[in-house]
Amino acid sequence: MRHTQAISVTIPTELAEEMNRLQKTKMKNYSSIVTEALSEYLLREEYGYWVEKMSDSAKKAGILTAEDIDRAVHEVKRGEHNKKSRR
Repeated sequence: MRHTQAISVTIPTELAEEMNRLQKTKMKNYSSIVTEALSEYLLREEYGYWVEKMSDSAKKAGILTAEDIDRAVHEVKRGEHNKKSRR
């Protein structure tokens, strides 16, 4: 069973030239470069989706800053979060 699929894309000349340089420098084939780049792009998109989805819940819970996130994580680790929810 084949786990790859050939596709054809058109990219700007400048981007193709950069990819050619990268291919020679890293000694990777074009498929590897494009696969890695697309994988990273999809991860960023998924991360952005979850940040957006969770931001309303975070605001309601008073989590607005990096310090708030740190505090909330430590509360969950100590089990304080469950105690507060039961009150």
